[in-house]
Amino acid sequence: MLEIKNLKVRISGKTILKNVHLTANNGEITGIVGRSGSGKSTLFRSILAVPELIQGYEIEGEIKWKGRDVREYSTKPIQPVFQDPFSFLSPYQTLGESLLEPLQVREGIFLSKKRKSEETDRILSYFERFHLKEEVLSKRTNQLSGGQLQRLSILRAILARPELILLDEPVTALDALVQAEIVSLIRNLNEKENISFLLVSHDLGLVKHLCKQVFLLEQGEVVESGEASEVFTRPKTEFTKELIASRNLKDI
Repeated sequence: MLEIKNLKVRISGKTILKNVHLTANNGEITGIVGRSGSGKSTLFRSILAVPELIQGYEIEGEIKWKGRDVREYSTKPIQPVFQDPFSFLSPYQTLGESLLEPLQVREGIFLSKKRKSEETDRILSYFERFHLKEEVLSKRTNQLSGGQLQRLSILRAILARPELILLDEPVTALDALVQAEIVSLIRNLNEKENISFLLVSHDLGLVKHLCKQVFLLEQGEVVESGEASEVFTRPKTEFTKELIASRNLKDI
């Protein structure tokens, strides 16, 4: 379980997040919704706790996974999937090499032929469900579509054996058909493999469709939270009502 209590984040003397309380339960898809500038990206980076991404952050409060500060883990139990897969997957490697990296992080960069073969078999076991063909292993990022690369980004995160996957606007840059395929994939992984996801998005329709719990972020604070079905049908704050009205969410 991810637990955030009394979180406050300042960057260059400016308060970006304040009084943030959030819980993401095991085996669920939890949503964080906010408009541009609401603090979503800062929250995403703070949870991920990669030193290079939170350099210059002044963080107060608690961000814990299973009761332990996320910054204390040497092997991260939380893996990210970013909005732009082109910035996440190296253009200098084949996709097969990129997908082997999580194993190399765990076991060392020099893998035996046996371990490479075993992990390649594991990778290929996902391909049918991910609508991918074996030939992509020998290709590079500039040879694939954005939808293919986003599926590979999700697979790479899974190969790291995380307990929680953070999704940062995972379908925003994709066309409608590919968006639907990625959404279906995320739901399938959650239901069939009990993988937990934390979805950060400005898209209320996507969050309503996928998430059990939702937290609405505005000006660095959580202004409303609860069961997604409850929040989107019986909103308590004017802010939430305005968001729903602007998105015409009742028709989704």
